[in-house]
Amino acid sequence: MKDGNLHAGHRERMIEKILNNPDMFSEHEILEVLLFYCVPRRDTNELAHRLLTMFGGFNNLFNATPDKLKTVSGVGDKVAAFILTVGQLIKRGAVDLPKNKIAFNSPGATRDELLPYFYGKKKECFVMLLLDHNYFKIAAVEFTNKDTHSVSADIPEVVTALNVHKPTYAVIAHNHPSGNVLPSSEDDITTMRINILCELAGVTLSDHIIFTDKDYYSYKNTNKIEQIHKTARLNRLFDKIKEN
Repeated sequence: MKDGNLHAGHRERMIEKILNNPDMFSEHEILEVLLFYCVPRRDTNELAHRLLTMFGGFNNLFNATPDKLKTVSGVGDKVAAFILTVGQLIKRGAVDLPKNKIAFNSPGATRDELLPYFYGKKKECFVMLLLDHNYFKIAAVEFTNKDTHSVSADIPEVVTALNVHKPTYAVIAHNHPSGNVLPSSEDDITTMRINILCELAGVTLSDHIIFTDKDYYSYKNTNKIEQIHKTARLNRLFDKIKEN
């Protein structure tokens, strides 16, 4: 009964939050609330994370087949049928929507797209925005991290996301709950590591954005991303010279 009361209280708070600030919800929070209506007595937060890690975003999730949905732990016939029904609503309602897309080829547009993932977060989070050759969004993948004080580049799901979605460009972003918007040396190392992962997958890492509650920092705006690209090219050149 005690756990039930905790879940009920959490659900009430989430519903109140989405009624007051729906635009400030991250993708996994939106999915968490949606799953309330087909998972009546269990915590849906972890299930939402698992679904988005598996499928990379709403587009792939709501277009998935029942068999693929049910490969995710916690998804049975009822949850799969619910997700498929929502997917059909999206498809049939999309007929009347304008077809304009947003090109995320500037730090400002990218910042506006990624900000909701970090709004009000007290722990560091890590998101990767995957874009096609026109800088149109393919997916935004939010990664969980067991280390609550730092963001790790050694996340197997990063490689999986690049291989599954096959983007042309990628933008990574994380937050600094401390309020200091400037990148740390660890942030630079993380950026270089992910740049290597992207290069191996034939993807261009176009920016790394750091958010605080009041500000943001763009590696692209400050030319740091270009410096990282040049460093990678120089390292490859030195490796070739050593080989010869």
